[in-house]
Amino acid sequence: MPKITQQQKEAVRTDILKAARTVFIDKGYEAASMKEIVECSGRSFGGVYLYYSNKEDVFLDLLHRQFEEMAASFVPDKPVSAWGAFERFFSEQERRSREVEGGLAPCMYEYFIVGRRDEKRRSLIDARHRAVYGSVLALVQNGIQRGEFHPSKPVDTFVHWLVSFLDGIFLESIITGSERIELAKQFELLQSVCRSILMPSGPEGLI
Repeated sequence: MPKITQQQKEAVRTDILKAARTVFIDKGYEAASMKEIVECSGRSFGGVYLYYSNKEDVFLDLLHRQFEEMAASFVPDKPVSAWGAFERFFSEQERRSREVEGGLAPCMYEYFIVGRRDEKRRSLIDARHRAVYGSVLALVQNGIQRGEFHPSKPVDTFVHWLVSFLDGIFLESIITGSERIELAKQFELLQSVCRSILMPSGPEGLI
């Protein structure tokens, strides 16, 4: 029997995850079942269980890959000013907020909020927060090191506030809808507030 290559294994995982994403978005995390994931994938139970032992394993792999994708969005794909990198970040977060209802975010919040007392999920919540906090902090510190940002508030407090604001926006977009909360205007205001706090210098800045 020919040996399956790593590339072939990854292709199978991708197919399973694509099916699982459809099921989770349609059903939510708690209501979804491994049986539905298997059926949606078009594979046998044995073929799916060879890669994932339960729906939580599948979901965590989906989250892990989504977090990697989010982390990549913090890194500019071309040289820009520090404030330009922040504007790119805001644009990406607004896009994600607008598309949140059709993505995994509702399942992610369901998974974390419902299971917030579970030690395993608690550690994942902490890891996610550290990763997001660290990525935003790196954007700010990059601007300070380049002499382009001149924060008027403590950097750690500013970053915690920004992360909390964005989480709130995501939740409100899920619960209330992006149009009803005037998402575009909120992000416009957010940029204005962040600019007044970071006080960027240079052609795009205030100083």
